[in-house]
Amino acid sequence: MTAPKDLSSMHSRGFIQKQSNLDAIRAIVKERQAWNTLLREEGNFNDFMERCSALLEYVDKLKLDFDDLSLVHEAILEHATSIENELEGYNRAIDDDLAVARQVQRALLPEASGTIASSFDMAIFHKQLAQVGGDYYDFFYLPGERHAIGVYDISGHGVSSALIMAFLKAQFAHATKRLDSPGAIVDWVNRSAYSFLREVRRYATVNFVMFTDRFLRYVSGGGYGLLVRRGTPRSFNRVSNFIGLRIKPFHEFELPFEEDDVLALYTDGMFEAQDASGEIYSVQRLNEIVVKHSEEPVQVILDRCIEDYTRFRVADADDITLIILRRCA
Repeated sequence: MTAPKDLSSMHSRGFIQKQSNLDAIRAIVKERQAWNTLLREEGNFNDFMERCSALLEYVDKLKLDFDDLSLVHEAILEHATSIENELEGYNRAIDDDLAVARQVQRALLPEASGTIASSFDMAIFHKQLAQVGGDYYDFFYLPGERHAIGVYDISGHGVSSALIMAFLKAQFAHATKRLDSPGAIVDWVNRSAYSFLREVRRYATVNFVMFTDRFLRYVSGGGYGLLVRRGTPRSFNRVSNFIGLRIKPFHEFELPFEEDDVLALYTDGMFEAQDASGEIYSVQRLNEIVVKHSEEPVQVILDRCIEDYTRFRVADADDITLIILRRCA
């Protein structure tokens, strides 16, 4: 903003006058001859005193202004300190809430037990990018003494994704008590959650796998799965859509799955990470490690995968879930 011309002009003239007074006083004080001349001539002496008086008034005004500014500065500091203390209090409260949310989310992740624990050797790596996140997995018991595993990745990060995770967990728990095929279960959840997920602008990838005596049946929409049978790998067909994107049937597939076969289920978190040169960790690289170590214990397979990924990436870029399991019987 530009000052009005008359005010600006007045300010300039005032400054020039104060500078003229200061220059005149300085010249007289520094030169003895000028000082002697001043004492001999009354008119010059009176002018000098007027200049001194004007300068003293200006100095007094500056001091008052400085005192006022000091008070304002102190008030600003006091207010800033108060705001900082409030923010620290809010941050502590948020940290406490997030710590509780993290404990709740961990409690929602199941431990393998019962027939699932006796049917499979299993190793799990699960890591959220923030304190809470959108990756999760679950185990289910279906009608006919069958069991299933689900691995999901909700879009986004943080608390909102964690809450949607809890919502979808409840939806799947309800569906698996009523329906008995992966396609029907995932379709029911999608139709039930569709309006809500569209409203909050979220979606979820899905790997839902049901096990029978000699086969597995699965739906894969955005998730990843690799079956290694006698050293031969078979990747999941990922043609199904994501949960919450559209109302559309989910395709169901079947693969042989017998004793000593190895299954890897994982989300896309590892494949968003980059090395120092910007190269992205690949699905092929992870699958090759699983195949290479498929004869070893599942925990060893998982450890080799995570070790390779950790050496490769500069930093995690997303939530990560990786499950390795081998059929025992």
